[in-house]
Amino acid sequence: MTWDKLVEILRPDFLLHHALYGSVVVGLVCPLVGVYFLLRRLVFWGVALPEVSAAGIACAFLLQGFGLNLLAAGGEAQERHLAIAGSVLFTIAAILGLVWLDRRGKGATEGRVGAVYAVAAALSILFVAWNAAGETEMLGLLKGEIVTISDADFRAMLGAFAATAVCFLVFQSEFLLVSYDRDMAVTLGRRVLLWDLFLYLLIGLVISLGVMTAGPLVIFGFLVIPPMAALPWSRGMLSFSLLASALGGLSAFAGFYISYAYDLPLGPVAVCAAALVLLLSTAASELLPRGHRA
Repeated sequence: MTWDKLVEILRPDFLLHHALYGSVVVGLVCPLVGVYFLLRRLVFWGVALPEVSAAGIACAFLLQGFGLNLLAAGGEAQERHLAIAGSVLFTIAAILGLVWLDRRGKGATEGRVGAVYAVAAALSILFVAWNAAGETEMLGLLKGEIVTISDADFRAMLGAFAATAVCFLVFQSEFLLVSYDRDMAVTLGRRVLLWDLFLYLLIGLVISLGVMTAGPLVIFGFLVIPPMAALPWSRGMLSFSLLASALGGLSAFAGFYISYAYDLPLGPVAVCAAALVLLLSTAASELLPRGHRA
C-alpha cells in the first residue's frame, strides 16, 4: 500500500505535484539561509521573520479588501501576487530594521527580535479581523496550499528559489567574509555594506516565498533543524551548506510522502521528519568517534 503511494507521487501527472515539488525545493533552499542564522547566532530571526512575512500577507489581503488593486492581473493571480509583494516588503523591512538597530548597539538583540515577533503576530490577527473576507485565502496560503497555483507562477517561484540557491553557493566566500571578519573584508577592498544588503535581500526572498509555499511553521523548522543536523558532520562552510540542504530536501520529501500516505497535515509532518533526522544525526555523532565522521 505505501509502496503504491510512493509510486503514485513520483508520477509526472500526480495531482499534487505542485505541493510536492514546492515542499522539496523549500526543504533544499531554506537550510542555505539557516546555516547563516545558526553560525551568526541569529536563530530567533528564524522564528520572527516567518511571522513578519505572514503579517505582510495579511496586510496585502487587507488592502485587497479595501479595493486597493496595485497589480494589473486579476482574480487569484492578483491575490497571490499582492500576497507575495506584501510578504517580501514586510520581511525585508524587518531585516533592515533589525540590522540597523543591531549596528547601533542599543538594547538586547534577543529582546528586539522577540518584540518583532510579538508585533508581527498581533498585526496578522488585526489585519485579518479588519478584513474577514480575506481570512480563508490567507489561511490557505499560510498553510502552504499551492495546489491551485498556475503553472506560470509555479515555474517563476521555483526559478526564484533556484536563483537564490545559486547565489548562496556562488557568493559563499564573500558572505562568509563579511559575516565573520568585517575588518579583513574592508582591508581586502570588499564593499561590505553592499554584500550585507545582498545577503539580507536573499534571506528576505527565501523566507517570503517559503512562507507562501509551505507556511511559517515549515519555514522556521527548515531554517533551523537541517543545519543543526548537518553541523556535527561538516568540515567547512561548503560541506555544511550542501549537507544541510540535502537533509532538508530529504526531510521535506519524507514528510510529504507520510502526509499523503496517511492523510496527515503536511507542515507538522515535515517538521517532525526533519526533527527525526536531527535526532538520528545527534545520536550517531555521539556514538561515532570524531575521527570516523565525514
